[in-house]
Amino acid sequence: MAALPFSVEWYARWFPLTQTGIWKVWLCDFWLLLLGSGLNANLLPDEEDVRFINEYVNLHNELRGNVLPRGANMRFMTWDVALSRTARAWGKKCVFERNTHLEELYMAHPKFNGIGENIWVGPENEFTASIAIRSWFEQRKKYNFERNSCSDNCSNYLQLVWDRSYKVGCAVTLCSSIGRIKQAALFICNYAPGGGLSRRPYQRGLMCSQCDGYDRCTDFLCSNADRDQAIYYRYWYPRWEVPRPIVCDPLCLLVLFVRVLCFSVSTCIL
Repeated sequence: MAALPFSVEWYARWFPLTQTGIWKVWLCDFWLLLLGSGLNANLLPDEEDVRFINEYVNLHNELRGNVLPRGANMRFMTWDVALSRTARAWGKKCVFERNTHLEELYMAHPKFNGIGENIWVGPENEFTASIAIRSWFEQRKKYNFERNSCSDNCSNYLQLVWDRSYKVGCAVTLCSSIGRIKQAALFICNYAPGGGLSRRPYQRGLMCSQCDGYDRCTDFLCSNADRDQAIYYRYWYPRWEVPRPIVCDPLCLLVLFVRVLCFSVSTCIL
């Protein structure tokens, strides 16, 4: 039997579809269309996107290494996944307000307490991590190092260059509106340990001249292999996050396995 032309063969295989099958194909196409529209609508990066993380961590370190007067004990910063999850969780609320859980014991991080925070909001199509972080750094013009005082709000700058902070995690959330801004990008960075206003943000002096004993100098900042290693906190998420991600730790998996096993043999006594 001679082979059918491709167009005829394809049509012949397509034709036998039942009405139900046609509906399934149509619904599948419709779902893919909606999914694609959603992906195109939000161009903001995910909080665990590697390029996004590298961009904001590297910029933090670049700016911290270029403070004036020079910093003698400024720590090198590395990424922390728990801090980024806290930033994402608070960002879901779409409010330009300080996170009320930062001072609560282990509510913003499984290891650190007293978490620092910087917030930026603007139109989605104007957002980049660089624009947001550099706007915080520009507050240095309002800070007098000699007097340790601000002529206007400079808290974002002080946290950005706080010497003891060495972990950072950020997230950006798309909000329908924040204040008068429609389609707003809400960018939040959390820091550990957090900074404050009780003293100058760092010690003035020759760069890296006041690092801790086992530190080394990296890009004019004090780094430490043990302190800077990544910890992934695989099963930790903020308890107050809504909606809360579904997480099952090893104990949870064991319980599920036992229940499934009991159900399968119909001998469960629980």
